[in-house]
Amino acid sequence: MSTLDTYKKATTPLPDTYRAWQVFGAGLENVGRDGKPVTVPMRPPADNEVLLRVDALGLCLSDMKIIAQGGNHPRLRGRDLANDPTVLGHECAATIVAVGANWQDKFAPGERYIVQADIYYKGVNDAFGYMIPGGLAEYAYLDERALDGDEGCYLLPVRDDTGYSEAALSEPWACVEMSYVLEDRVEPTGEHQLVVTDAPDAWPQQLPNARIVAPTLAGLEADATFDDIVLTCPTPALVEALGARLNPNGVLFLLGDAVTPGNAMIDVGAIHYQNKRYLGGGDTLAAVAAVNRRNDLQPDGVGLFIGAGGPMGQMHVQRSIEKQNGLGRVVVTDLDPGRLEHIRQRFSGLAKSRNVELILLTPGDFDSADAMNAHIAALAGEHGYTDVVVLAPVPPLVTQAVEVAGKQGFVNLFAGLATGTTASVPVEKLCQGVKMIGCSGSRISDLRAVLAMVEAKQLDSNRSVAAIGGLNAAHAGLHAVKDATFPGKTVIYTQIPDFPLVSLEKLAEVDADVAAKLNPDGTWTNEAEATLLEKHWKQA
Repeated sequence: MSTLDTYKKATTPLPDTYRAWQVFGAGLENVGRDGKPVTVPMRPPADNEVLLRVDALGLCLSDMKIIAQGGNHPRLRGRDLANDPTVLGHECAATIVAVGANWQDKFAPGERYIVQADIYYKGVNDAFGYMIPGGLAEYAYLDERALDGDEGCYLLPVRDDTGYSEAALSEPWACVEMSYVLEDRVEPTGEHQLVVTDAPDAWPQQLPNARIVAPTLAGLEADATFDDIVLTCPTPALVEALGARLNPNGVLFLLGDAVTPGNAMIDVGAIHYQNKRYLGGGDTLAAVAAVNRRNDLQPDGVGLFIGAGGPMGQMHVQRSIEKQNGLGRVVVTDLDPGRLEHIRQRFSGLAKSRNVELILLTPGDFDSADAMNAHIAALAGEHGYTDVVVLAPVPPLVTQAVEVAGKQGFVNLFAGLATGTTASVPVEKLCQGVKMIGCSGSRISDLRAVLAMVEAKQLDSNRSVAAIGGLNAAHAGLHAVKDATFPGKTVIYTQIPDFPLVSLEKLAEVDADVAAKLNPDGTWTNEAEATLLEKHWKQA
């Protein structure tokens, strides 16, 4: 039996101890001890637990938020990390190696899974890699919170022929996928409704429970807020004032054209984190609803991806190219020409094979910012961009995104700006049906859908890999995430202790045999992973 076959069967005796990158407080210096993982006693799983061998773990920028805040991170709820450390890591592919008494009829050693990070048990969020110690370790324990939670089991089964890396990276890909499958509320069905109009007689029959006021807002209490606001005479001042009165998940419906042109300062952070929406594009509520049902890329459309050189941005770009009935032209911008060159190397061949025009732009290509912006606008054509994705949390980029979007354009504010962050948005564009959306995280349904795409070979999640390393390289990997050293994802193979952190471009300098199994365009493959494990995994 080959080393790889032995590894996959996961039947070798368990060690007496294992290593984990425990977090003891804020700061990278408090991840592990002296820059090394902590040795932890191995114990059999309790009756209510299963024991997972972690096979591959993607490092995430969210891990850095925990490191920055320590126990003050909202998801850690003030946990005393010094005395009760957790373990980072939620982009996890794992194999069951031991099963507690309560789960003997449902799980068995050797079964492979990925973990849904957001775990809810009795209404409480105990996310994996946060309150529940995560996957930046050789082993991890899960109990009934993950195995029989509010949405059932938060472990999703993985086929034997699926790679560990491509399975683990289904988790960040699920966050990308979720942003294109949101089903926004496009009709006024909220409990608290307001109509602002200069024609009040038409509305009691349409929205009998709504409060109706004139555009002066006379008589409206200063603290009154609403789930739905219908505005029949849009002006920048009214959009700005009424946007501040939206409840979380609220919708401001803009009917007709803008009465006066101009920009409104809109809380774009609330669009991302509180699911607030500004919907226009028609003279009636029915017309607005009809033009705002689209949530995915326009087939054969023209897309702009702003600040897309990082790992998540590259996933958006790849999806736009790889998707069936996707965009016809993909324009990508980033400040870093090196990251754009990485995109060129990784995706040019794919774009050509899909008959997609891929255009990469960086400020160094132009004499001025104005010249670059004019070129970006010109590439959209006379009708503007059908889709714009903002991947850098910068308010002026939100303004630019809305400005260059065409009628009924879709603006995805994927980069999360904090709630309360405002951007100047042209109201006439909103009235033309330009729709801004935003979201964070993913649901188990999104993870399940992405894993299905990966296993059906409809999505090559391994294209996202930029660097790999063994368990001991994880500290350097977290530094690299913090410093944005690599343009894609870093994957840690936790069962290989000493493989150094290395970019795929330099992999041949470390192991020529593994590098020889990369794709011709330099992307990671299941074959490269198999060679890595065959050569470097050692039985305990």
